[in-house]
Amino acid sequence: MADVHNIQSWLNGDQLRSKRFREQYPLVGLIVGLIFLYILTGYQSVKQQHRLTDTKKEMLDAKFRYMTISAELTNITRQSTVIEALRENGSTLQENTIPPVRIED
Repeated sequence: MADVHNIQSWLNGDQLRSKRFREQYPLVGLIVGLIFLYILTGYQSVKQQHRLTDTKKEMLDAKFRYMTISAELTNITRQSTVIEALRENGSTLQENTIPPVRIED
């Protein structure tokens, strides 16, 4: 019979209004606050992890774009490519076949 009374006092809230439990309210509030901060910190770390992953992907894309542009520039500025482009455009410039001479004082 005591068990039924005890369960009934919990269900109708009498136990929660007793002095023994009212003294524990600050502790319960502290625990709830810490749980809230723990969850918030978890969400913030996941958000930061996603931003870091996105930034790494952007850096990798930029690196590959740089490498592509650098390779194209190297190909375009080769001597043979420049000479061929000059011939196609009808330029009268000729390739110098005489090696450069160093003039010393």
